[in-house]
Amino acid sequence: MDNISTLLKDQAYRIISALRKGTPPEEGVDLYSVGREQLLSYFDDKLIEIKNYGVSDVKLVSADWGHGKSHFLDLLRNLAFKHNFVVSKVVLHQSETPFDKLPIVIQRLMSNISTPENRVNGLEALLNNWSVRNKSKGEQEIFKSLTDMGIYPDMRMKLVEYQRHYNCPTGPEYQQCLQVLKWFRGEETASKTFKNVREYLHSFIQFVHSLGYSGFVVLLDEAEAVTQLIGIKRRDLANENLRQIIDNDQDTQGFYFVFASTPTFLSGEDERGAQSYPALWRRISDPLHGLQQDSLHKVIVDLPKLTEEEFFKLAQKIKAVCEIAKGQNLTMVTDNHLRSLAHYVQTRTDQRVGTMVRSTVAILDETTSPDFDFLARFEFIVEKAMEQEAMDRAR
Repeated sequence: MDNISTLLKDQAYRIISALRKGTPPEEGVDLYSVGREQLLSYFDDKLIEIKNYGVSDVKLVSADWGHGKSHFLDLLRNLAFKHNFVVSKVVLHQSETPFDKLPIVIQRLMSNISTPENRVNGLEALLNNWSVRNKSKGEQEIFKSLTDMGIYPDMRMKLVEYQRHYNCPTGPEYQQCLQVLKWFRGEETASKTFKNVREYLHSFIQFVHSLGYSGFVVLLDEAEAVTQLIGIKRRDLANENLRQIIDNDQDTQGFYFVFASTPTFLSGEDERGAQSYPALWRRISDPLHGLQQDSLHKVIVDLPKLTEEEFFKLAQKIKAVCEIAKGQNLTMVTDNHLRSLAHYVQTRTDQRVGTMVRSTVAILDETTSPDFDFLARFEFIVEKAMEQEAMDRAR
């Protein structure tokens, strides 16, 4: 079944542990993915277009809570790595990462930089790589090359400063490098950090291009964080921040911005959604106003709900991973059992993939009990999974 047979036991264990908690694991995301082939093919083609032709673009993915937005963004990140993009994925939160406070969002954005070679500490790896490449050059030569690239003055100075400390004759001065790194992450005081986000992102993309990468992919998972902000002023500021990031694609080559949110925000039907801020709504709404158009080429695309058959296939994949994690065949749960589970989740919920995942793992966990009875337990397990999801959503 796909590449599951090559999965190591510790990898399988980490995947199942994450799924058990209702958290889409970043590891092996393609191993338990179903029903996204057409949309992934579109994004694959789009990334190739951005890579080959230097264009930029924006896409907003719409799906209700619990329908796999976070998992889908993880799939997109893997696609971006395949095409040699630098990627950052940020999950917004109404209190921890509120979108009306852009400095905090930028901090998360830059802290979560990852590359095909460095999935963690990606920003530091980029700066180190760039410093090594410029070790033999004088500062004036470096400064001129950065100017020719279109890097704005503040970033030029910080890049030169970083490479000076990293290439110190007595060895890298790590404390000084970390201090400069704070500036790149937006962690300096307001008077010292970068002032213009659009200018900063434009220069950063030019920087990653100079290192041979295809561009910069930003993935934002909104999870209703904007509509849950209390107060019109806060929501307006969040919407304006989103508009500014979206508008960055108009004059920046190799920038791809993907924002995943709910229909509550994107449909235009909720008074707290994007339609409440005209400057943003004009940017993302359908220019043909509902006329027939290939949905994949609209700014907003829907993440399709999974069918009952796709739920069954998903459960099969999770079971295969779980068997590797547990080191045994879970014969007590048959395909007929999984089909019954898929049917119940399909009819009991609005086709929420999160409920299907949690319920499948919980049932497979119970197979260790000698008196396990699928028919007596599976409906109860689904109901408990739904209760846990409701609690998670309320946090």
